[in-house]
Amino acid sequence: MAGMSSSPHRSLENLFSALFLTSVCFTGTLAAQEKDKPQKPPVSDAVLNPLAPRPAEAPPLPVPPELPDSGFPVDVNEYENPLLHFEGAPTDLSLAEELDADLLPPISPYLPGEPAEESPSVTPEQQKLMAMGARVATSVMGVRVWDSFGVLLASGIGSYVTADGIILTDAGLLHPEIAGKADYITLVGADGTSDRVSGFYIVDTVSGVALLQSENMDSIPLDLNPGQDFGQEQRSHVLAMSEKRGLVLAEARVQSDSAITALGWLNVRGDDSPGAVGSPVLDDEGRMTAMIGMQVPLKSWKNYALPVDAAALALRQKRAPLRPLKDLPKKPGVGDVVKDPAFIEAFQTLEQKLFELALRKLIQLTRKYPRSAECWALLGLCATHLGAAPEAVNCQRKAVALDPKAGLYWHQLAFAKLRDTPTTAEQTEEDRDALIQAVQQRPNDQVAWLLLASRHVRDGELTKADDALRRVTLLAPEYAQAHYLQAYVRGRLKDYTGAQTAISQSLKLNSSSSEAWYYQGLLFDKRNDPREAAKAYRNAVRLRPDHPQAWMNLAHAYKKAGLGTEARQAFIEHQKRNKNAGA
Repeated sequence: MAGMSSSPHRSLENLFSALFLTSVCFTGTLAAQEKDKPQKPPVSDAVLNPLAPRPAEAPPLPVPPELPDSGFPVDVNEYENPLLHFEGAPTDLSLAEELDADLLPPISPYLPGEPAEESPSVTPEQQKLMAMGARVATSVMGVRVWDSFGVLLASGIGSYVTADGIILTDAGLLHPEIAGKADYITLVGADGTSDRVSGFYIVDTVSGVALLQSENMDSIPLDLNPGQDFGQEQRSHVLAMSEKRGLVLAEARVQSDSAITALGWLNVRGDDSPGAVGSPVLDDEGRMTAMIGMQVPLKSWKNYALPVDAAALALRQKRAPLRPLKDLPKKPGVGDVVKDPAFIEAFQTLEQKLFELALRKLIQLTRKYPRSAECWALLGLCATHLGAAPEAVNCQRKAVALDPKAGLYWHQLAFAKLRDTPTTAEQTEEDRDALIQAVQQRPNDQVAWLLLASRHVRDGELTKADDALRRVTLLAPEYAQAHYLQAYVRGRLKDYTGAQTAISQSLKLNSSSSEAWYYQGLLFDKRNDPREAAKAYRNAVRLRPDHPQAWMNLAHAYKKAGLGTEARQAFIEHQKRNKNAGA
């Protein structure tokens, strides 16, 4: 655990915390009643021109006004990068998770010898898909990396690409942090047969190409189809395998990402199984056009792939000598990246809030270290401060794909997504999924709990919202606006006693909130206590004289209390405010 207490890592956490605390102010501006939004830093045309256009202001969430600038700290929980420490149960490791292929049925529901074409339920398209699956089944292997104690370090997919047993997989499965622990690699075929890897030729984290040699020297290779133009979206198939379900073939759409932060990666989208790191992406002829390099662990799955051009080039060149697994590249590890002078320089530039200059430095740094979650997270944070929300989302997705145990990165993904203008129903779920991941990894993250509660309110999941707000008020008991939102939620749940307790606490902490007094008046009205309701409404209009509904409610409260003169005066004020609003 000493690794993360070193100066570069601690400084990195301090930077994330400091810059993100600045970003937290955005959370408060999500209220519908806000007036003074913080201005985005000016950005020159030279920087904005290559970036995606700025989206419109994010739609307001039902979070009450203004998070304070202080008194609501972001707790990073002394986060340590799990790639540095392979201790504990194997299930603690993000790369060792089982591939969940239960989303799809097996490639064919028929036993060997049964004529699938006779079934009226099988369409010609399905027959073609099953034929493709049968043709490529023997070329795909499950790849598992083990340490000397039999602990699973990483798992993914590999594909035979030569007849003498060379396997192509993604270099991320043999990340330098993993390579230092790796002892042997096993291969499991779709039919359950198993082999071992005898050595490697290339493991390059920049190109993503890893060429391994199987002990099986008689293999059926996949055909590579390099040189594809992914400028237009292509219909493709992501191939993966599971020991539980066998071969799984999922429909996918692949397209080049035009964002400046794409850095050559392809966007892979689909509705079914996302495959795994190293999964081949096939065209309709069963040829491999790309390979999954990063898998974002979201319900609405999103993967990033690299074209097979670099792999095809490596196979055409003179074959390097076969090397033993003990010689797998041990650098650059996480510690090497953060000690790189270029990283330190970019870090300091971002710390000084020179965001345009930092953007350029971080883009170059991320090209150098495309498998560094730290680089992607910093680049995404920089894009957020420049107002380029789509770019920020792009980067933070890669950060969580590379380090899914980092709750801070999930927090930043949710924040970036909230600033991005959602365009589809699928996209609108991403901020909620990211917030759920954030609070799971960082249970003391008050801001993430508050945003999650607000999201649950928008989704109509009031019980979940109340549970989240309990966590907020436990972690930040002096935060008045959390008690206000809790009162609103409990009122919607018809727990008026609980709502009264929450609104009273909110007003005790902040008696200058007009909306809290207005809600207090509504609760007194509900209890048929017009005099107390009138007091609350008077406070509301005193703090916000242009609140027409409060004037109307005040008039009704006076009338119920038998105060006719006061009721008429309040009603006149209501009419005056409505007239002014109409003008």
